[in-house]
Amino acid sequence: MSKMKLLLSLSLAGLVGAAGCANNGGDDMNGDDGDGGTGGSGDRGPMTDGVSTLAGWNEPGYKDGNRQVNQFNNPVNLAYLDGKVYVADFDNGKIRAVDMEGNASTIIAKDKFSRPFGMAIVGNSLFVSTDRDPAGQGGPDDLMAGSIWKIDLAAKTATAVGPRVGRPRGLTALSDGRIAVADYQFHVIEIFDPATNTMSPLAGSWGVKGAANGVGSAATFSTPYAIAQRSDGKLLVTDYDNHQIRLVGLDGSVSTLAGSTAGYADGGAGSAKFNHPQGIVEGSDGAFYVTDLENYRVRKISADGSNVSTIAGDGNPGAKDDDDKLASEFYGLEGISAGDGKLFVADGTRGEDVPYNRIRMIKL
Repeated sequence: MSKMKLLLSLSLAGLVGAAGCANNGGDDMNGDDGDGGTGGSGDRGPMTDGVSTLAGWNEPGYKDGNRQVNQFNNPVNLAYLDGKVYVADFDNGKIRAVDMEGNASTIIAKDKFSRPFGMAIVGNSLFVSTDRDPAGQGGPDDLMAGSIWKIDLAAKTATAVGPRVGRPRGLTALSDGRIAVADYQFHVIEIFDPATNTMSPLAGSWGVKGAANGVGSAATFSTPYAIAQRSDGKLLVTDYDNHQIRLVGLDGSVSTLAGSTAGYADGGAGSAKFNHPQGIVEGSDGAFYVTDLENYRVRKISADGSNVSTIAGDGNPGAKDDDDKLASEFYGLEGISAGDGKLFVADGTRGEDVPYNRIRMIKL
């Protein structure tokens, strides 16, 4: 979501959160209906062979249950593990789980666990970043409030392990068990070590926006959002306001992999165009899939990094499911994950008052 939209979302957080869910201030994990309703009107329709609504619907809310009744309130990110998609339900302040049949349950509903966004699976643990600190404090004027939590999925507990570290929005597990972090407000890439609960810089200059390639603090980013690691250890970073995909080595070296100025164009990586790329994930085919926010499309970067194509979305905002992936429509499409031969997209509201609160599934 854009910074302006994020500020609006945070300023309205109390109103939206109160309207959207039940028991938001406690540790209840039952997933009770937040409004006494039926989960929103309208038949979800059958799953398609292309793009489908896996869970959620138009109206915001907080309700667990099957695909026909469950509700979310601005889902922004997700992570796949063992046949389930774990969802950052941003305006409900919860972590939810959705199975491949679309059944939703609540994993974390914890007092002061607020505004979850970044997600990374490390072993059997889920690490999540929140925009608020462990006391539930933070806002647009407190950019250091963001924190990192470790979630025990079996015990359904959340422990703050990295309090007040900035505004981490993108997390990805590295092959050595550490976590790469993108701080979208301070424009840096960092490494969080779960063994010591410490953060160290990797690339970018703290608080400085730019588009310079280089090493360490000589490189600059402009609102880096999400990260994925490829097989050679290098990181692909969605550089949101630069409309580029940057390549970051674990030695801190930074180069541009794809994209140039804002626009929409498929083709060679150097000539391809994005318009605010946000989420990124590696698929089982070795290619990388990107949510291209202002183009309302899901893009594909070939495994060798040489080519960019479009795999879903017709470029119009909406929530249309379709067997033809290129005829489907998305709206929020912020976070993306992969598993079981599919892609999963958190298709929320961007912090706006619009009827898009879905988890979408794309068959590859």
